[in-house]
Amino acid sequence: MEDMEGTVYLIHLETPIAGHAQHYIGWAANVEARLYYHRKKKGAKLLAHAVGLGIAFDIVREWAGGKDLERKLKNRKKARLLCPVCRKMH
Repeated sequence: MEDMEGTVYLIHLETPIAGHAQHYIGWAANVEARLYYHRKKKGAKLLAHAVGLGIAFDIVREWAGGKDLERKLKNRKKARLLCPVCRKMH
């Protein structure tokens, strides 16, 4: 299977959900369109839940790459270490 190129993105939630979930890593060919769908509760469940709770979020980092890079970053389970917003806080 060929890895489709696009953009891998990191979303930072203004407030953590359930005391811990504050980041989402995703992939899209069109990041702006994907963010639009996330905000309309038609994307990731975590972000749909955030919208329902009134928690603001935005893309804070992007990488050129495909689904393989997305999976690699998700498997690290340390999105906060990649987040420029969280790094400024510490």
